[in-house]
Amino acid sequence: MKKTATSLLGLALTAGLLSAGSADAGRISASLLDQAKRNVTTPVGVIVRFRLPDTGQGRAAFKTLRAQLQGAIAQLGPAAGFVNGALKQTGAELWLDQSIFLKLTPGQARVLASLPIVEEVFENFKVQVPRAVALSSSSAPAGTPWHLQNIGAPQAWAAGFRGQGIRIGHLDTGVDASSPELAGKVAAFQEFNADGDKVASSPHDTEQHGTHTAGLLVGKTVGVAPDAKVLSALVLPNSEGTFAQVIAGMQWVLDPDNNADTNDGANVVSMSLGLPGTYQEFVNPVQNMLKAGVIPVFAIGNFGPAAGSTGSPGNIPDVIGVGAVDQSGNVASFSSRGPVVWTGAYTGTFVKPDIMAPGVDITSSYPGGGYGSRSGTSQAAPIAAGAVAVMLSARPGSSLDIIKQALYGSASNAGSKNNTTGYGTINLPGALAKLGVNAGTQPAPAPAPAPAPTPTPAPAPAQPTGPSGFTLCATENSKCNFSGEKQVAFGTAGKYNTANKTNGVECNVGTFGDPASGQAKGCFIRDVPQTQQPTPAPTPRPAPAPTPAPAPTPAPNTSKKPSILLIDDDKGQGADVTANLRDAIKANAAPGSAFVIDRSRGPIPLSEFTKYDVVIWATGEQYEGTLDASDQAVLTQYLAQGGRLILTGQDVGYDIGSSSFYRDTLKTRFVADSSGTVKFVTSGALGNVAYNLNAAGSAQNQYYPDVISNIGSSVVAATWGSAGANAGTITAQSIRVDQNRGRTAQKTQDVRGLVQSIATQVIGNVLGSIFGQSQTPQKAPVQKVQAQFAQEEAGAIVLNDAGKYRTVTMGFGLEGLTPTSRSELLKVTLNWLMR
Repeated sequence: MKKTATSLLGLALTAGLLSAGSADAGRISASLLDQAKRNVTTPVGVIVRFRLPDTGQGRAAFKTLRAQLQGAIAQLGPAAGFVNGALKQTGAELWLDQSIFLKLTPGQARVLASLPIVEEVFENFKVQVPRAVALSSSSAPAGTPWHLQNIGAPQAWAAGFRGQGIRIGHLDTGVDASSPELAGKVAAFQEFNADGDKVASSPHDTEQHGTHTAGLLVGKTVGVAPDAKVLSALVLPNSEGTFAQVIAGMQWVLDPDNNADTNDGANVVSMSLGLPGTYQEFVNPVQNMLKAGVIPVFAIGNFGPAAGSTGSPGNIPDVIGVGAVDQSGNVASFSSRGPVVWTGAYTGTFVKPDIMAPGVDITSSYPGGGYGSRSGTSQAAPIAAGAVAVMLSARPGSSLDIIKQALYGSASNAGSKNNTTGYGTINLPGALAKLGVNAGTQPAPAPAPAPAPTPTPAPAPAQPTGPSGFTLCATENSKCNFSGEKQVAFGTAGKYNTANKTNGVECNVGTFGDPASGQAKGCFIRDVPQTQQPTPAPTPRPAPAPTPAPAPTPAPNTSKKPSILLIDDDKGQGADVTANLRDAIKANAAPGSAFVIDRSRGPIPLSEFTKYDVVIWATGEQYEGTLDASDQAVLTQYLAQGGRLILTGQDVGYDIGSSSFYRDTLKTRFVADSSGTVKFVTSGALGNVAYNLNAAGSAQNQYYPDVISNIGSSVVAATWGSAGANAGTITAQSIRVDQNRGRTAQKTQDVRGLVQSIATQVIGNVLGSIFGQSQTPQKAPVQKVQAQFAQEEAGAIVLNDAGKYRTVTMGFGLEGLTPTSRSELLKVTLNWLMR
């Protein structure tokens, strides 16, 4: 029957709807369009969003949105009957988004997108919550927890405002309603499946995250608004879900009984999930929420500390985006920073976050009656949402603008806003005072850096001081602009991290690290010394006097190009590594000092390595047996004698990531099999430069670039996708179609190192079945929405300065870059190795 219905839709669309003018055509996602062009016939779940007027206001808008959606379906003409039938079988009406979920072939989706009434069609992309680890387990807190004292919740309670009469929407992994903290606090519960349909179940938590965040909202002893109630939607079962699930949960918490004439929905909504970057998909439902008068309070993201690291939907300009501070009022390193640049529904550059709340080592409820401590903007967001609920209980019916004015105007930054702390940390008594309610003057212990009872502007931070010979270019969290190459020192008062940068740099700890924690830092610049030495003036020129011969281990002068040995270890698999790397090595090696050895001819003795300043070991497309036990042993000996190694190849971590050599010698952790993106951005010693794999002119042989991270003293010097990106941004598919069927087959059976395990069937679909003639069912590319927890970096390059030796681990093959990019990256890498 489903095949018949699908066929009918195809006939109806083809017969009657192909004449839609291109000027009026809706938009279809690039991946769906690509599948349609390749005549993929397997149905996939898609979101069909309609182009409808958006004029409703207040809770009555819910009724209008439903009616408009039904009207839009009726306007589909020949397809309307099928769509209604499909909705009854496997679809869902997402009226808050003015869209529907359907299962269509990519070709059918393409034709449906051509209808004038259709705004866009895109996949029902996956969302995912990274596994959270409790910092500690504990008993019920003794006394009032610090996070409540920090924002002044006890003073608000003493004045009689505890969130009474307020309902808070809670979208998460579920909730344990039997927790002692939450007994009687869960007004309603609803679970949703991947298609956005309701699932009959009793309240339960599929992880611990949901119970923890719910406790911070309304918990008896840990919650900010203990007399409020939660409407809890389970939209991320077992920490995974879909866009349709999230939207279905959002509309349910706004109108649980599906009757706009009854006022039983949420007054404020708390969400601790998000994707790094700006996602237009979230804008439409959020705007409809705002028009209904519901206040959205969302986590800003755990993608910091780099500038421009916020996540959606917390970075949507109209929502209250919440960052995290610790018990001393310091911004958590993981808390995302602005600015955020939007184009589309919003256009411009916006300051984010909006407000800060406690988010480090926060104790709250766990399923089964226990307690645990967690960190993240996941914790800060419900604390802020609870504060809004308290404000609404003091002044019911207050609009979003009124709440924002009171919340922002009373926070610790005294009315000023920046891209690190927003308006500052919440002061709940002060916010109530702005609403005309007396609840004391300020939080009790108020550990946050703030202020006296009368909010006077804070004194300007002390001006950072630079090293001798350098000029201040920019203060922390701003852009240092200059042309050409400069030496940049980041820090203050004798504590600096220094690197050569080209054509400007973001002045923040995400780029340079934090050499002077807690102090106002800046970027100071000077021309690059001719000697290329990063700090002190060079020692007197080594005259032809009998000074000691060059030390065996200390770094040689960087003005001298190194001798280089290239080990070709591609074993004949794919493009020849030597051919692609020869020119870059020749350009950066001392004249006549570069040599190549083909590893396939047999083991290489230690004596060969010790002749050269730097060894480059390149594995090409080889994905198993990349470095055998004898290779690892001889390299370990070479490094122990003061060697310098660059290891480059897309599957080295996949192959030997669990070995002692990889972890203990290279100080590198294998995180995931594929980055899911061709772009990586360098930082620190390698400069602030974006590179792309597989561009025209490269070997175009990169399929599964490793995602790696540092261990101990090593550092991540490049991340996938954007500067400072973390493992939560990783997708689970290769970055291009892999024609190597043997490798594809192996990876579908033995997928190592993903951020979270994904069923073999799904991995097979994602990594295998999208490749040409495969008959395995097609799946949409994986995109993830994560609860906001600090994650290890999504590294592309790890630098390891072990003192006696240095190593550079690249999770990709250098041959995958264009000749110019290859040479530039090799140059800065060799500079670091040799300095």
